[in-house]
Amino acid sequence: MCRIRWLMPAKCVEEGIREKKIEKHLLCRTFGVTFAVTLNFLFMKELEEKVAAEGKFLPGGILKVDSFINHQIDPLLMQRVGAEIARLFRDNEPKIDKVVTVEASGIAPAMAAALALGVPMVFFKKAKPTTMQRCYQTQVHSATKAKNYDIIVDCNYLKAGERVLLVDDFLANGNATFGVLDLCHQAGAELVGAAFLIEKEFMEGRKRILAKYPDLRIESLAIVQSNEIGPEDEKFMQMAIDASVENVRNGGGPFGAVIVKDGQLVATGVNRVTANNDPTAHAEVSAIRNACQKLGSFKLDGCVIYTSCEPCPMCLSAIYWSGIQKIYYGNTAIDAKDIDFDDQFIYDEIDRTADVRSIPSICMMRHEAQAAFREWRLKVDKIEY
Repeated sequence: MCRIRWLMPAKCVEEGIREKKIEKHLLCRTFGVTFAVTLNFLFMKELEEKVAAEGKFLPGGILKVDSFINHQIDPLLMQRVGAEIARLFRDNEPKIDKVVTVEASGIAPAMAAALALGVPMVFFKKAKPTTMQRCYQTQVHSATKAKNYDIIVDCNYLKAGERVLLVDDFLANGNATFGVLDLCHQAGAELVGAAFLIEKEFMEGRKRILAKYPDLRIESLAIVQSNEIGPEDEKFMQMAIDASVENVRNGGGPFGAVIVKDGQLVATGVNRVTANNDPTAHAEVSAIRNACQKLGSFKLDGCVIYTSCEPCPMCLSAIYWSGIQKIYYGNTAIDAKDIDFDDQFIYDEIDRTADVRSIPSICMMRHEAQAAFREWRLKVDKIEY
């Protein structure tokens, strides 16, 4: 159950329940995450209970709400979401001509809001159909999927002078909003507001957006204020950052990582690619190797890694293989790209089948190669991993 602290007198709460009109701020704790909600009281309770019961927090600040928005849709909840967003923006000046979103999870709340406002809804696509002739296009980075993707809109459906409202499921680091703003600028349209079902405040997307667009109106129905980052987490992250800075000064790459278990430092790693002539000697991989040696195990169950930058595809794979339970990172993949460490092409290669990757991959002597597999299957004293 959530522990809720109301920031209003009890009498007001009672009147609000009776009249169904109250609008106030709420702070609550859900599976260790602090929420702030500003909306109609009864709907606020409904949304808070949904997130508390069905939400899951994953490493990297990812909040999964697959059961009612990101995979399965709760139509009654979306109807309430649309009504609440419409209430917030119905009297907006200038008036809203159109609701826009990015496929796919934003479509449900955007459609609900458009219905309530009585305006069209356009969703920006992530792949250009062969039938689309003229379009506006830009690229954004997904923190959830750790990859870049295109967003595209047909020129017929985003026009000069249109005043549009962005509606999306999450506000995280603000990248999708920046992409929508770019498309609006290309079209000569105006983004007059942005509404989100859930905002992850600790990822500072609102702060980033308002730094560039201070007049943009942003409304979030629920705000995740914390993902349980505490003083100990900050201490270990600072160790990783300090290691990355020191490594640059010593001629290495700008990356550092530390691995912690039960609140105790286990190992440190820095990027030693050029120093060791080893393309796999990234900070996270080095830290994993050092931790495994120290603990005398090839599994790092119960360990947490703090890394100065979002892991690349190789390091992320190594983290999963090692059994590390949580990742904290400082710089994002976009920050790394800005200093010419761009791993997007590797993510793209992973998505492709072996026969179409840029490095030729040719399957041969499969039957002979399976000899080791057959022996492994029959080996009774093997150590599985």
